[in-house]
Amino acid sequence: RVRQRDYLLEISRALTGELNLSKLLTMILNISVEMLAGHAGFIALLEPPKGWSIAVSQSLPDALLRYLDNWIQNIPPDSDPGQMQIPEITRFLKDVSMGLLSGVGLPLVAQDEVIGLIYIFRNYPGIFSTNDRSLLSSFANQAAIVVRNARLYTETMTEKMRMDALLDSAADGMLILTPD
Repeated sequence: RVRQRDYLLEISRALTGELNLSKLLTMILNISVEMLAGHAGFIALLEPPKGWSIAVSQSLPDALLRYLDNWIQNIPPDSDPGQMQIPEITRFLKDVSMGLLSGVGLPLVAQDEVIGLIYIFRNYPGIFSTNDRSLLSSFANQAAIVVRNARLYTETMTEKMRMDALLDSAADGMLILTPD
């Protein structure tokens, strides 16, 4: 429990100091895999115009990544957080590995909207406990906040650059006033 608390504190500190989405997702995935005694995992994100894509992965073979990438394309973009079809991956793993692999996954939910998916794999048979799911839920919540904040930051910076370019290229003079 102390180790789990330390990891959650580490992620909380990273959230306030880093806005690089890729670095933060990699950190969250690495910590999640370690805390759940996993051997591999991935985080997939829903990009509204493009659909689903795997943002980061750890220790997954290319063939499995390609399968997972195809599989997540079939998830409807308006999935209800409580109705995500995550168990399909677990069934596939058990079938392919003859019961030697197991996994647990949860949706990344921010403000009642599914924005991603985190999934952790173990290379030995066994069931993920309620505590494992609860712990992964904590990381999933942190990851959802990271994605949301990083996207908002990127949108803000893009808009700022657009406004700067607009003001720099204007041929006419402009005067910006406050209400006072």
